[in-house]
Amino acid sequence: MKKLYLFAALGLGVLSLATLASCGKKDTTTYEHGELKVALPTGVIRTAGDIVALKKGFYKDEGVKVTGVNISGTNAITAINSNSDDLDLLTTGFVPDVQAISNGNDNIRFIGGTAVEGGALIAKKGNASKYKDSQTIINYTEIKNASLAFAVGEASFVVTNEYLTENDPTYNKEALNINNLADAQTVALQIGQGNFEVGFLPLEYANLYKDSYGIEIIAEAGELIPEYVCCRQATSKQKYEAKYDAFVAYEKARIRAWEFIDNEANKDEVVDIVSDYIGKEEDYVENYLYGGITKWSVDPNTKGIATYTDALKNAGVLKNEISDITSYVEAGAYEEAITYLASTYPTNAFYQDKLNLFNTYNK
Repeated sequence: MKKLYLFAALGLGVLSLATLASCGKKDTTTYEHGELKVALPTGVIRTAGDIVALKKGFYKDEGVKVTGVNISGTNAITAINSNSDDLDLLTTGFVPDVQAISNGNDNIRFIGGTAVEGGALIAKKGNASKYKDSQTIINYTEIKNASLAFAVGEASFVVTNEYLTENDPTYNKEALNINNLADAQTVALQIGQGNFEVGFLPLEYANLYKDSYGIEIIAEAGELIPEYVCCRQATSKQKYEAKYDAFVAYEKARIRAWEFIDNEANKDEVVDIVSDYIGKEEDYVENYLYGGITKWSVDPNTKGIATYTDALKNAGVLKNEISDITSYVEAGAYEEAITYLASTYPTNAFYQDKLNLFNTYNK
């Protein structure tokens, strides 16, 4: 109604001139840094940062046109590794990307992050205290002697295995009672029914199923290894070199989106934007984005990539050796983006903090 009254107040003469001026006019927006085709799979919430940057016009502000492509999984990895024109950037996943590299796909390059942490250890409701320890977070002995259940490659088990390897001299992965199940829902169901004692899930599913399946959280995997990586942003070596300026602009926009999401004053708007884009209920989106399910981090986190790749190898997820995973990280575009923002806005505490984060985890 406010818009209606405003137009009425402008008068018919002004309105007519505006109408004539715009008649047949096309969008003449120029994108000085070109276009990027970015994987935004239907219904996936972990791309919230990209969604907010897109809908708030941050990409446009920075001079790069971003077009979302509904692609994920093996198809996305194949498109990146083959340098296909169909896709410039993969936005979700990390384990499949590293597995592809270990299997000989050497054209993949990590340039930024999507999120960190986000896993959980679970037990049947009422049993979690048995596996906790106030000093060591988890009770080494009880965890090692429990029947364990998870889907192959589950990050929270990879992290737990690495944590025990580093902190318990008596730990032997081969002596564990490991049960590989089909998926997260099956893990929750089996733990809730008491068929297995300790399960490993993405934190999102641990919260989703805690009431319906009678499970509770023992610990979050991020308590064991803080800032461990999950979803990374990946492109091809050729694309990174050919579209470097576009990637710098892209990262500037994503850092701005990160700041926007991080500000709780914007929560309602963020939830509306993401909920509408992915087609999920607002309560689900709000809980995921602001309920501690995961931690948003656009930073490439080179050290985290190296640490987690070692953890994958130690957990038996990688079948072939990768001599140096950091050679597949190209952090330059992100570094240029965050350095520019921090120097241009020296009083912006968020940008200064993220520049320090970059220097901590990438230098």
